Amino acid sequence: MAFAQRLFEQHGGVVHTYFKRLTGDATAAEDLTQEVFLRVVRSGDAYEHRDRERAWVFRIARNVLIDLRRQALRTPAADSRLEPTTAPRQNTRATLREALGRLPSEEREAFLLREIAGLSYAEISAMTDSTVPSVRSRIYRARSALREMLTPPTLNVPGAVTRHEDDD
Repeated sequence: MAFAQRLFEQHGGVVHTYFKRLTGDATAAEDLTQEVFLRVVRSGDAYEHRDRERAWVFRIARNVLIDLRRQALRTPAADSRLEPTTAPRQNTRATLREALGRLPSEEREAFLLREIAGLSYAEISAMTDSTVPSVRSRIYRARSALREMLTPPTLNVPGAVTRHEDDD
């Protein structure tokens, strides 16, 4: 039990942040985080690779998320559209959440594990049963796609003359 408590103290916050970014819902993130550490407690002190604890916790988090998605496929979906908001910060978060949601799942997962959870490429590789080059590629593609989705378009009209106030 002390092992699970220590893991929660070390990794609970980042696991919660990971789930919050994925779901956009603080309450759901709390529930999912609790499920992760409940599974850690159930495993007892059976985990032997003390040098890779963070990767192990995030593998459990990934499995919890996979289980949640399977369950969601078996039950009819409720209307999960977000209410429009006018607060700029909430709009930015909603825009980012929407952009993340548009990424392929493998790219989104690798990106969040790297940027939110702070896992190394090797840890993500071990967690997702992928090679390190594959992980690097997924993260690169995710960053590129997010940059493209989140960068406002520029109006570039050939032959257009721009006028500045000091031109008068």
